[in-house]
Amino acid sequence: MSLALEPTSAPPPAPAAPAAPAAAVSRVVLLPDARFFVRAVPVNAAAGAAAVAREVELALELLSPFPVAQLFFGYCWHPDSAHALVFAAFRRRFTDEEQAQWAEADRVVPHFALATRLNPGPGHTVLLGDGSGLTAVHWGEPGPVPSRVATAPGSADATEDERRAVRTGLLRAVGSTGSGVTDLPAPVPVVADGDEREAGWLAGDHRLGLPLTDGSELDVRDKGELASRRASQRRAVFLWRGFLAGLGALALLGLAEVSLVGLKAWQAGRLARLEAQQPAVDRIMSQQALATRIEELSTKRLRPFEMISLVTVAGNPGTAKPVSVQFIRTATNGLYTLEVEAQTKAGGDLALYQAALRENPAIASVEVAKHDLRDATTTFVLVITFKPEALAALGRAP
Repeated sequence: MSLALEPTSAPPPAPAAPAAPAAAVSRVVLLPDARFFVRAVPVNAAAGAAAVAREVELALELLSPFPVAQLFFGYCWHPDSAHALVFAAFRRRFTDEEQAQWAEADRVVPHFALATRLNPGPGHTVLLGDGSGLTAVHWGEPGPVPSRVATAPGSADATEDERRAVRTGLLRAVGSTGSGVTDLPAPVPVVADGDEREAGWLAGDHRLGLPLTDGSELDVRDKGELASRRASQRRAVFLWRGFLAGLGALALLGLAEVSLVGLKAWQAGRLARLEAQQPAVDRIMSQQALATRIEELSTKRLRPFEMISLVTVAGNPGTAKPVSVQFIRTATNGLYTLEVEAQTKAGGDLALYQAALRENPAIASVEVAKHDLRDATTTFVLVITFKPEALAALGRAP
């Protein structure tokens, strides 16, 4: 398919004539269609978007009389299409003042790019006015991508016959048979509804849209500058999200600070209530201590004589001390332990006495702490531990 650097219509505008001003709609700059030449370029759709972009640049490099670096170009392509619609213009056709208006735009595209997403079907043609002329967008092959585009300048003073002749010439130029033609008036921008993903226009009963988050291949600006712009936008989004995260962290810190102030006030009130209740608590603690002391004096006092009687006085199991066993010294160790130093001439009576004491229900344990035999006399020390409840029962007895 041949590609020539020329307008898409037979009567191009004179080079010296002032170009129609670019229309900025929302964040999109629409350029006059008459400044672009348009061709369909076959591509390998299965290779992916990156490969298609390289094929488009190669087609421009091989078929254009100007280097790609001297062109503003873009293309329309869909993964279901075997061709891409390429449009390009010599950079000198746009003044520095016009290009300065592109700096803050999200998209800079030819006016006819608004109709490329309609996809009316094979053999259908859409006629779209841009205020300075008429453009025919034709779908000659299956797929969502148009196959031909032709533009003719218009005049506000043109008669109806002249307009009809221009329309007929455009349909003939794109290969339309005249059936399946949709005439659209000049699109009117739609007020943004908060959707940041698309800019919209109304052309009669049809809504035309242009994507802002994807579809960057439609943009005709320098591709290196576009890549830098996208990187800058990603960096700005990252920084903005970081800023929002910082604000969120500050908000959390502020909330934590307010919570700490509230907790401090609550703690101060709590301490004030505790301080107000402290005298009553002190009185209760004093009464409790006094009651405990009285309880200890009544139930936990030292009872050495009762202990001795429990291991010597007959009447309970284990209290029948053998006659041969003589107590030399007794001493208490705590409230419930009695240490008995004794001796006997009959060594076997020690074992019998120890076994008898273990049968005593008032005694918890009996241990021999010292055992010495000298001159047929056995000297020993018994460590006898009593059960607290047994001694308490003795204290309550009349």
